[in-house]
Amino acid sequence: MDFIGKKKDGKKWLPPAIAEQARKHWESIKDGSDVVFSVTKPRKAKSQAQLGAIWGLIMTEACTQLSDMGYDTSFIYNIPNPTGIEISKEDLCDFFYNACPIRDENGQKITLSKSNTAEAAKFFDDCRNWMSSQWGVMVSELDPNWKGKP
Repeated sequence: MDFIGKKKDGKKWLPPAIAEQARKHWESIKDGSDVVFSVTKPRKAKSQAQLGAIWGLIMTEACTQLSDMGYDTSFIYNIPNPTGIEISKEDLCDFFYNACPIRDENGQKITLSKSNTAEAAKFFDDCRNWMSSQWGVMVSELDPNWKGKP
């Protein structure tokens, strides 16, 4: 069971009702039982703006690599003759919404703007895996320390 509290004056602090729940739970555990303690600091989920920026960077990198390989829209639409039309981020986004759909907890297809951080992360990984295995396009993981770099 998880209990959410704060660190105050160097000590663990739980609101009174939570502290009482934690005490009761502790007492319900049989002596000699193994227990697991963990302390984590909750992180805010990425905002929709951050998810959109990450997706934009992935699409930009993929479009650049596909263009460098000489592919046009005939490649992603599986058309036998070249179209001469460069693959846009929008084309690629539409493609991946169909190839690697994002599904919510009810199994319904959703877009990135309706997804949570976990759903978006899975979508990003699925798209990266698709690009790598099917097209030979390697889109790197974003560097979590990008802000601190010159």
